[in-house]
Amino acid sequence: MTPMDSLLHLNQVNAQVRGLRSRLGSAERYLAAQNRQLEDLNVTRKEVSSRQKHTKATMANFETEMAAIDERIEKLRNELNSAETNKQYTAVLTELNTVKVQRGEVEDQILKEMEMVDTLDTQLAERKEQISERKKVRDHAKNQLEERKSEVGERLDELETEREQAAAAVPGKDLEIFEQLVEIYDGEAMAELFEINRRHREYACGACNIHLPFELVSRLMGACDDLVRCATCSRILYMQDELRGSLAKK
Repeated sequence: MTPMDSLLHLNQVNAQVRGLRSRLGSAERYLAAQNRQLEDLNVTRKEVSSRQKHTKATMANFETEMAAIDERIEKLRNELNSAETNKQYTAVLTELNTVKVQRGEVEDQILKEMEMVDTLDTQLAERKEQISERKKVRDHAKNQLEERKSEVGERLDELETEREQAAAAVPGKDLEIFEQLVEIYDGEAMAELFEINRRHREYACGACNIHLPFELVSRLMGACDDLVRCATCSRILYMQDELRGSLAKK
């Protein structure tokens, strides 16, 4: 097997490995997204619950204040009924009216807090329902991931081993270049050389579609073991046997 054959074999196995990893990766990313959304919903639920408790506590304080005001009003009414002079009666009546105004203000505050509690109750119920629905989606995503692991796990292990063996057959320097290109181009380290017009010696890189000098075609046709790379995208070029045989007959 020539170095180019070894590279092509490695490229083929690598594509299968990345394909299976991609299937697992998409399921893992989907599950992670569902977990993040569920976490966000739980955070907002806690915030709403905290506001609800604070609002209820505030309303309880106002109700306590209202009870104290009612006691004061009852006391002032008794004092008003037992007043012995006009001056005393007027003073008690003035204080009674002032306390009634205060009571009205506190009552307004209680009504506002009650409305807020109702609003927060509704929001809390909505968050709980959203969390329940999101848990169902999350659990489905988790099951999908487990199913996908079951489907491709064994085959992926086999391909990982095959990839290691294929990589071991590639010369060290060539393997280093291949691995660098795999990272740069998301697995697309190699590109087929395409013939556009034989008469005019027009050929192009199958990855970036840029025309290539015929000198590169000659190098691919030759017995040189050095890698031939596209001058534009730097991918490792290779030629299909059919084109090679056709050019060899010329």
